[in-house]
Amino acid sequence: MKTLFVLSALAEIAVLFALYFAGRKHVLSGMRLQPPLDRPPAKPLRAAMIVPVTGDTPTVRNGLASLLKQEYPGIRYVIVTRDEEDPATDMVRALIEGREDAVLLTSGPATTSGQKNHNLLAGVRHLGDWPEAYIFCDSSHLAKPDLAALLLEPLANEWAVISGGFHRVIPRDTVIPTLGMLNVCLALHCLQPIRAITQPWGGAMAITREAFEENGVAKVWAHNIVDDFSMGPLLAKKRIRTWPVADACLDTPLKAVKWKLWEDWLTRQLLYLKFCTPEMWLGALAVVWLFLFPPLAALGGVLGALLGCAGWWWLGAALAYAGGFTAVGMAFRNFSPRPMPLWHWMLGFFTTFLVTSWCYLRTWTTFTMSWRGISYKVTWGGRVVKVLRS
Repeated sequence: MKTLFVLSALAEIAVLFALYFAGRKHVLSGMRLQPPLDRPPAKPLRAAMIVPVTGDTPTVRNGLASLLKQEYPGIRYVIVTRDEEDPATDMVRALIEGREDAVLLTSGPATTSGQKNHNLLAGVRHLGDWPEAYIFCDSSHLAKPDLAALLLEPLANEWAVISGGFHRVIPRDTVIPTLGMLNVCLALHCLQPIRAITQPWGGAMAITREAFEENGVAKVWAHNIVDDFSMGPLLAKKRIRTWPVADACLDTPLKAVKWKLWEDWLTRQLLYLKFCTPEMWLGALAVVWLFLFPPLAALGGVLGALLGCAGWWWLGAALAYAGGFTAVGMAFRNFSPRPMPLWHWMLGFFTTFLVTSWCYLRTWTTFTMSWRGISYKVTWGGRVVKVLRS
């Protein structure tokens, strides 16, 4: 038991530090703390931004408004809602009134895929052969005016045929679920520059129309639950990797996040992993072991020592583990967009590992995905078997 604890604890600390250093430069660039590279501007592409929207909330209004302010020559916007009954439809119509560069579409309810995919494909069909590149964005984040230019630069310079940005949570309070979502997003953000495993993020990604059509992305989306997690593995099989654009980072202000919202959101992300890349989902068992075994073994060892059932060695080992874990937490605290009190930060950081493990275990008991008021029956590969209306 002692040897297993030591090895697991050392592995956990080492993996977390490796993640931190792998993503440090990329994350800091996304926070605009690293100076941008001085490069000549690329030749503009004929580009269209397609944004699926549902609901009318301040978050959606502000996010969509920020996307519509892109400083990119000739860009067109296609905003897609489900139908006239969706509150987003009237909101979008009012927001783009009088604009010749933006159009509103209604796609109708999805029957063979996730509603987001259905909306995106409606935008693609509407554009026809005009664009040289598509930009796909979510409306629930705040974008800077150069987002389109940053995403399109690798495509225009022919460095890649697909590029991706990410987002950072801006915590407006110190409640544990808010900090938990921040920490999960930071971990995912740190993975972005690792080209061998990076995935495009559906909230901000660009792809050439040629690559989109030649690789049959539309065919996959037409029957899949998700856009990015289906596109990434599809292109990876053809040795096409996403070009991570550090500066193309959106802001996601959050406050007063509820525990259920955090758990449901995190479970949904892990379900995408299960459905679309089951080999990675199974491999995540080792990660969950590292998240759970060291703290539980340390706690059990300390209790055993205090009760006379285990040696006092456990007290020293537990303190050493706590010190190492705290060092990791303080390192990741440097990524927080806002200063955080150490106690609140460490409590949120530690809880993130427990909740992530719990949400992962939840994915073993279901093949149903729920999102934005609609439930879907999903099978391996992310294929939608049935759309279950709520």
